[in-house]
Amino acid sequence: MRLPFSLPPLPSPGRVLPAGVLRPGSRRVQPVSTRPAGGNETDPLFDEALLARLRRLVLLSGRAVTEGLAGEHRSRRRGASPEFADFKSYSQGDDFRRIDWNTYARLDGLFVRLSEVTTELTVHVLLDASNSMDWRAGDRVPTKFVYARRVAGALGYVALWHFDRVVVAPFGEELAPPFGPTQGRAQIVPLLRYLESLRSLGRTDLPAALDRYVRARRRPGLLILVSDLLSGDPGDIRESLRTLRSRGWQTVVVHLLDEAELAPAALTGDVVGDRPQPTELLEVETGERLRLTPTKPVLLRYQAAVDAWLTEVEAACADERVEYVRLLTAWPFDTLVLRLLHQHGVVA
Repeated sequence: MRLPFSLPPLPSPGRVLPAGVLRPGSRRVQPVSTRPAGGNETDPLFDEALLARLRRLVLLSGRAVTEGLAGEHRSRRRGASPEFADFKSYSQGDDFRRIDWNTYARLDGLFVRLSEVTTELTVHVLLDASNSMDWRAGDRVPTKFVYARRVAGALGYVALWHFDRVVVAPFGEELAPPFGPTQGRAQIVPLLRYLESLRSLGRTDLPAALDRYVRARRRPGLLILVSDLLSGDPGDIRESLRTLRSRGWQTVVVHLLDEAELAPAALTGDVVGDRPQPTELLEVETGERLRLTPTKPVLLRYQAAVDAWLTEVEAACADERVEYVRLLTAWPFDTLVLRLLHQHGVVA
């Protein structure tokens, strides 16, 4: 598993842990006895029952910038459309064909019918494909990468079903070739096949990947980041979110975690008598190793550091007006996850 913080060195039987082995920005650790998973999972990412539920959902655009092509999202702009919105007094230059003569007959004044313009929404799903995502604490849960691809597929499915433009961009240290931009229900099957074919990309640099992605886009939209956020400090994440907000992006952070990453018990190894035995941790992206003894003081510091890290991440999202959704891979996807996305205003 990956530790989201620097664990202070504490003495263990027969040795003193070296300081600075787990440093901020290099936090991906995993017990050697726990088998990384993801490639051997045979369950399909999606089934027809889930897809049927997704068809009834709609992505909420909030303040995201929409573009001028036809779609299913209502815009505050007014124009020529069958959907009536309001009246306004006729002024020079208005289309005389939109004068409402029934209103003229009643009020003896010229009024023009206004209609809502429907626009498309561009949905950018940035998918963390680092090695740390391709991990799970046990065989009963999917890897974070499998879960992340289900989240990306569900949101992409909803967007394509309602004729929004979709981009899915995996990233590690560099941006991988994306899916899209594309639009229309005919692109749903290619999207799902693309997600099923994805593999992990090694190490990751979240702030750099976000910066490169938004700099390459002229128009902002709805950006959904699906990641375990274990690259960079909360301060780095805050700075990236601030940049997105300043450029007009509406951002949603979907934070994926394995339950073992939150529980100090995940670090406990074998116990002989009342004394825990040394455990070796492996940094899955760099190969660095750390040997420690999970004594009670170590586990308490672990729990305190995890809680502080999560608090900082949530505060960064709140300060930058970013919707934050935390998901655990043990949660049933087709019920609890969709309900949480609805409660947080991501889908309706």
